[in-house]
Amino acid sequence: MRENGRSMVEMLGVLAIIGVLSIGAIAGYSKAMFKYKLNKQAEQLSTLINAGLRYAGQWKFESATATTPYFIKLGEIPNEMIKNNDTTSIYDVFNSKISFLYTFWNSVKKESCTEMYINYDNTVDNHQLLDICRNMVTVAKEFYEDIAYIVIISRENENSPYDGITYYGNKYKTTSTNRLKDMTVSDIDAFCRYNIGKNQGNFKIAWPE
Repeated sequence: MRENGRSMVEMLGVLAIIGVLSIGAIAGYSKAMFKYKLNKQAEQLSTLINAGLRYAGQWKFESATATTPYFIKLGEIPNEMIKNNDTTSIYDVFNSKISFLYTFWNSVKKESCTEMYINYDNTVDNHQLLDICRNMVTVAKEFYEDIAYIVIISRENENSPYDGITYYGNKYKTTSTNRLKDMTVSDIDAFCRYNIGKNQGNFKIAWPE
């Protein structure tokens, strides 16, 4: 008498194949979602920089002042970047904390600028942080004619001083050869690796007032 149906071994084989396909589908979805977020982050940063440039020269503060609340009140910040009615900081698609600060380059010449501080979400793994940072530098390079500088800042531990690497846009007069418009792929990689795994690092983009 012939029995119909599948044996236990055959069923296990089918389940194994389904499992492999499911893992592949999940990995593909995760990769696609990360790519989507990179594109979204680029869009958000471009929006913020454009907003900052529109108001450049209009601030009349006499000392360093947090300007994030002003950008929010002016309606220049996408609603998706405002969380829990926080008026001091905003957040990009990767949950990086962003804030604006109007400050002086030095106390003698009174040359001022707006600096946009971006602090990474430390729960993101280092490999993705590198891609996130590279993405931000790529966006900043598109504005090299209007940007004063970008800088990556970090310190080894809570007791060590802050240090960083700076690349200058066309709006900052300097003899430095670190020019934003000339950054190569290897320059961007070295720049972004500078604070991976270090303590309290941040990325900063500044434009003159």
